[in-house]
Amino acid sequence: MTRDEIKAKIREIMSNELNLTVSAILDEESKLFEDLGIDSLMVMQIAVYVEEQFEVVIPDETWEPSALTSVGSLVDFVENLLEGEPV
Repeated sequence: MTRDEIKAKIREIMSNELNLTVSAILDEESKLFEDLGIDSLMVMQIAVYVEEQFEVVIPDETWEPSALTSVGSLVDFVENLLEGEPV
C-alpha cells in the first residue's frame, strides 16, 4: 500500500468515523491536535479504526498515542504496522 493510499484511508477515517471536516488531500505537516482539532479520545478512536481498516494489531506494549503529533507521524505509524516493524 502506498503512502498516498494510507493517507486516503486515514482521511476517510477522520471524515466518516470521527465526523471531522478535513481537506480532500491531507497535508502531512498538519498537526493532529492544533490543526485538525483531534483530542486524546479521538486518537484512541483512530487507533481502533486503523486496526479495523488496515487489518493490523497495535501492540499494547508499544502503543504511545503521544507520539502521533501530525498526519505524517500517523502515516509513518501505519506504514510500520503494515510492514510488521516495531512501532
